[in-house]
Amino acid sequence: MRVLLISPNREHLPDPAFPLGLAYVAAALVQHGHTVGVLDLCFVDDPEQAIAEDIAGFRPEIIGMSLRNIDDVAYPKKHSYLRDYRKAMAAMRKHTGVPVVLGGSGFTIMPRAFMQELGADFGIAGEGERAFPQLLKDISSGRQVKRGSINTAQSRIREIDGTVPDRSLFDTTRYYDFGGMLNIQTKRGCPFRCIYCTYPTVEGRRMRLRSPEAVADEFGQIIDRTGARHFFIVDSIFNYPVAHAEAVCDAIIRRGLDITWSCYASPAYMTAKLADVMIHAGCTGVEFGTDSLEDNVLRKLGKNFTAEKALEASDICRSSGLKFCHFVFAGAPGDTDETVKVTMERLEELQPDAAVVMTGIRIFPGTVLAGLARYDLGMAEPGLEPVFYLSRQVSDFDSIREEIAQKRNWVMPGYEINIYSRLQRKLRESGIKGPLWENISKKR
Repeated sequence: MRVLLISPNREHLPDPAFPLGLAYVAAALVQHGHTVGVLDLCFVDDPEQAIAEDIAGFRPEIIGMSLRNIDDVAYPKKHSYLRDYRKAMAAMRKHTGVPVVLGGSGFTIMPRAFMQELGADFGIAGEGERAFPQLLKDISSGRQVKRGSINTAQSRIREIDGTVPDRSLFDTTRYYDFGGMLNIQTKRGCPFRCIYCTYPTVEGRRMRLRSPEAVADEFGQIIDRTGARHFFIVDSIFNYPVAHAEAVCDAIIRRGLDITWSCYASPAYMTAKLADVMIHAGCTGVEFGTDSLEDNVLRKLGKNFTAEKALEASDICRSSGLKFCHFVFAGAPGDTDETVKVTMERLEELQPDAAVVMTGIRIFPGTVLAGLARYDLGMAEPGLEPVFYLSRQVSDFDSIREEIAQKRNWVMPGYEINIYSRLQRKLRESGIKGPLWENISKKR
């Protein structure tokens, strides 16, 4: 079948993110003998015109649209992407009558709400590499597939080395130029119990590890085909299991790959040995999902480490020469004016190269946080429009904002403090690669 895959994501802050999930699906469809076209709306000036032209030129028999995110999870700005998705769907319906299939991580979090809102023909919640080809097989064979149905994968793909994302169908050069890096994945799944997180919904709790050699091979292929040498590893946490993280680094070193990269990490699993091998493999910085630096709040959030462990992880990074950034919340469950003050003071003591402070926490359905929001705040089940948990025991967010505004290497996304579109464009246009926080970090 002729399948047109559409990525409607147009977010450029902090950077445009290459649609890795859709590239995996594209590769799987090609493997199954389908003719695949890709329309990426991230950089186009007129999305409706682009959709009309691609439909007229490619003549698809079916369209798949990947909804990567629902909103930017930043309060109080609260930028929802639903309006862009509605416009894209309306343009498709205007210019063709072929079936439209929704998928992607954002869709997987709230599939029924998106199906109702956008009126798609079919939906795939979860990994699409097997589910989408099977749906096409059912349709092409004449098997009755109920319109409006959602395929929810009951079993995850265990051997995730079987498919490598097809980046050739996308404009990787623009992502590299305007985003400063490309992305890659070394594992799927997250076994941890953070009360707000949707990773277990999207990828499952069982961790599935890629072969370190396959990861190194993919790095090499990207370099050969695109010339890119700056990357972000998009695993929920790169440094767990520690042995796998070390093995991936060893494979990169053995291959002699000339790359730089960064990743998400947990303070609980940062060791001096791992930091050393990460640096030798080209790692320049880690982003810690620390959330709070007050132990009672950390327990409430479901974290498996203490504030002392975050201090140890910071010391390890500083001693090794690895840049580090801490992400924390102000207004999380259990937060009070005093606990937020403790977190801010301890964060200052850690002397991170950068810090990101989020106001409150975006609430997603099916999470422990959604239950707490009902009990603590009397909030209804969250939907597609962003809503946030803001502790009622935190009364002075303005003073928090003013404090952060005084620190040039601390970022507060919802208030656009030290991060905004003009700054992002200026840095990227000057040729800066890698995470932006590494380039605004305090010089020592």
